[in-house]
Amino acid sequence: MTTSRLATSHQHRARPPLAWWRLVVPLVALIVALIPTTVSAHARWFTPDGPYWAPDWSRLWSWPVLFAIAAAAGVVALLALGERLTGDPLWPRPPILQRLEPAAPAILAVQAAITLIYAASQMTLFVPNIPLPHTIVGYTVAGIAVVAGFSFITGFLARIGAMLVLGLFGLAFAYGAWYEALEQVLFVGIAVYLLAVGRGVGRYQDGTEEDRTALSDWLRPHALTILRVTVGASIVILGFTEKLIAPDLSVAFLQLYPNFNVPGSLGLSWFTDERFVYVAGIVEITAGTALISGKLVRVVIVGLWIPFNLGIAFLPPQELIGHLPILSAIYVLLVRGTEGIPAPDAPAALPGPLRSTASVPAPAAVTASRALFDGATRPVLPAGGRRGRPRRLWPVGLWFPHEEPDGGKPARAGE
Repeated sequence: MTTSRLATSHQHRARPPLAWWRLVVPLVALIVALIPTTVSAHARWFTPDGPYWAPDWSRLWSWPVLFAIAAAAGVVALLALGERLTGDPLWPRPPILQRLEPAAPAILAVQAAITLIYAASQMTLFVPNIPLPHTIVGYTVAGIAVVAGFSFITGFLARIGAMLVLGLFGLAFAYGAWYEALEQVLFVGIAVYLLAVGRGVGRYQDGTEEDRTALSDWLRPHALTILRVTVGASIVILGFTEKLIAPDLSVAFLQLYPNFNVPGSLGLSWFTDERFVYVAGIVEITAGTALISGKLVRVVIVGLWIPFNLGIAFLPPQELIGHLPILSAIYVLLVRGTEGIPAPDAPAALPGPLRSTASVPAPAAVTASRALFDGATRPVLPAGGRRGRPRRLWPVGLWFPHEEPDGGKPARAGE
């Protein structure tokens, strides 16, 4: 860790706490617009195929759509104001999130793989409403999805698996309606993220990152942005195609699962199923737009996490399996993937794996890795700490050695 970054970090810790009134705006943005009034269940997953599946495009010029646009614009403005008042686009900053950051690529890869493999086992692509034909071609496409999923789970050629997923997204337009395929654009963000960042697996022989290329290094600075925008776009599209311009579809879902209309179940007869659907669509579009904007992303994610988990206990298991990719994606955005959590005024730094390899010569890292795998004790490097202590080389991929700060404890990457 460089002296300048340490100084910046100390300056950040020395700042006086924000006045309570400066927290009002972001909290209001969360409470007013992102408190879930519905669960984000996919109506097409749980209703039989019928004419009500097709969106009515003339409804794009309806009052509910206008309200959704106005609500989204208002919430983005409030979030922008809240970010300006806090002076920190990553507010709030609980320390635990930095400890959770290294696992982000693995969590995203494994959870996306579970959905891919489960859908392929049901002869569908990504989701239940994009069926694959029971032909040689259909089985081949399902097999490709399984191969991509296992590459994500094992980390072996995960970037190749990511490129396979990008190809599968293109094939989705051939097997489902164009808007149903477009609803799954979040898989593009997941694939690009894993193509750029990788699965975090290193070669045993030399400790270098598995299947890393010049293309992945070029994509890496943009990976989080692409993931955030595609996840937000997927939520916005679903708010339109399953709710605001296809209200009959969600009304059919509520007839099968009437308890999801909580106000109606409590006796508010004015809150009909159709009005409930409109409110749900407005909330989804507002939340997705707020995520795309990039303003106070963590505040937005807190608002998203609740509705995407709320219906899991009340629907068949495919609700959980189908939502694993988006749940893991917003986890990555919450903990910032492999980019760590810099101080608000810190200069841009290279991502973790690119930064870490420069601090230790490759032979030392390789020796340490082999010793750990062979069951040997951790090797001790020559004295180099500030107080003359020997410096330990911690397991590769978990802790990265840096100059020891005050206290003699190894510093975690990004701290």
